[in-house]
Amino acid sequence: MGVVIGPKGIQMKKEKVKRVLEWPTLKCVKDVQKFLGLANYYRRFIQDFASIARPLHDMVKKDKK
Repeated sequence: MGVVIGPKGIQMKKEKVKRVLEWPTLKCVKDVQKFLGLANYYRRFIQDFASIARPLHDMVKKDKK
């Protein structure tokens, strides 16, 4: 699981945050989809996630190259 439940509430695990920060450069649609899948799991911890991720979601639409 990627979260820790403790006295401060629900928080992301530090090693998972590090993994996201060190994610390799996205080079193709499949890479973007994989990253969005991971990022969507943590959307509750990221304020305005939908607006931040919109450009990535737009990239994976069928009519985009």
